[in-house]
Amino acid sequence: MKKILVGVVLASAMVYAGGYTLAPDGTYVSGNTATLAPDGSYVGGNTVTLAPDGSYVGRDSVTLTPNGNYVGGSTSTITPDGNYIGGSTYQMTPNGSYVGQ
Repeated sequence: MKKILVGVVLASAMVYAGGYTLAPDGTYVSGNTATLAPDGSYVGGNTVTLAPDGSYVGRDSVTLTPNGNYVGGSTSTITPDGNYIGGSTYQMTPNGSYVGQ
C-alpha cells in the first residue's frame, strides 16, 4: 500500500519540459499544475472554470470549438488527431494526446 501512495504523490508532481503535467489519474494536462475539478477530472493550471455544457476547463475563459466542445482560453486550435485544444499551439504528450500551450 505504501508503494501505491508514493506513486500517486510522485505522479501528481511530474512536470515535463514543454509545458504539460501528468495528473494523478494518468491524464496529461497543459501547464505545470494539475487541478482537480468538482467532477473528478483534472485540468491544467490553477483555475477551474465551469463551461456552459457542464464540463470543466482550465483557465479563466471558455471557448466553444467548431465541434461543439469547450476548451479553456480565448482561442482554440485543431490538432493532428482532429481534436481541439485551448491555446494557439499544441504539444504531443507521451501517450499520444495533445495539450494546448
